[in-house]
Amino acid sequence: MSGSKYDETIQFRAGAEKEAAELLDQIHIGGVNVSELARTGLVEMLRRALDEQDEIWVYERYSRGDIDEDVARVLLGEKIDHMTAESGAFESAMERDTSTFLTETDGE
Repeated sequence: MSGSKYDETIQFRAGAEKEAAELLDQIHIGGVNVSELARTGLVEMLRRALDEQDEIWVYERYSRGDIDEDVARVLLGEKIDHMTAESGAFESAMERDTSTFLTETDGE
């Protein structure tokens, strides 16, 4: 999203959260990768923010090539694989000849 307000580093004011991360960094052997914690937390919150309609919208845009797979995976995670499989199964079902599934009988 070139020109987006997110082109620069995402920042927020972290009072107690920052102090908690620093404390954890001090007590954890080898320290804590605060950037990785922030990325993981951001991904989790982005996914929580999506409702089912949002997920469908993201998947449809991804399917059309409007959204990069990496971006779609950030938002949908493993759901992207399930949605792809469901989409393929639906398309296969639509192509099947259903005339043999139901036959009319005289009251039987």
